[in-house]
Amino acid sequence: METRELRDIAVSAIALAFAFALANVGGIEGVNRLSYALVAAAFIAVSLSFICHELGHRFVARHFGCYAEYKMWKEGLALALLSSLFGFVFAAPGAVYVHPKTDLWGAGKAISRKRYGIISLAGPVVNLLFAGIFFALHLWNQSDVFLYGIAINIWLAVFNMIPLPPLDGSKIFAWDKRVWLAFFALCGLLLFWTTI
Repeated sequence: METRELRDIAVSAIALAFAFALANVGGIEGVNRLSYALVAAAFIAVSLSFICHELGHRFVARHFGCYAEYKMWKEGLALALLSSLFGFVFAAPGAVYVHPKTDLWGAGKAISRKRYGIISLAGPVVNLLFAGIFFALHLWNQSDVFLYGIAINIWLAVFNMIPLPPLDGSKIFAWDKRVWLAFFALCGLLLFWTTI
């Protein structure tokens, strides 16, 4: 990873963690309930989950021989922080940009819709894996941090599966609507299970 990419992903992760912590207490009206413990839990659960989600895209894209790099979206970061003041988070702080590698003459092989869909699916899959890890940790040692990790990862998976650009769901939907529907339904059921 280059210095700029590391900086972008670190700034995005920190801002997103703070946004989720603030939203968790109801936004600006609940700011007096914002505790060090909640902020720490957000930094553990949100930052780790977000970074691994983005690295999932990056890893699969590079596996397919593509160029992949995370780039921060300043407007998206501002929107995440602004929306958290009202008790919810619109999480679009940046994305992994994927391009075909080019040869010496600048020619590159186009990325198929299927590969783009698989690359896009990698992030939400990572989130469900992390939800499972946090669930196992919670069974081993009950902790609010682990419960928070389960909820955040399922929410990130559901949010990213919305089939609107630039979210992952739009690329998965364009590739295979059945894959999108099956995975979105799974994420929705898990979200329902965690809220009852």
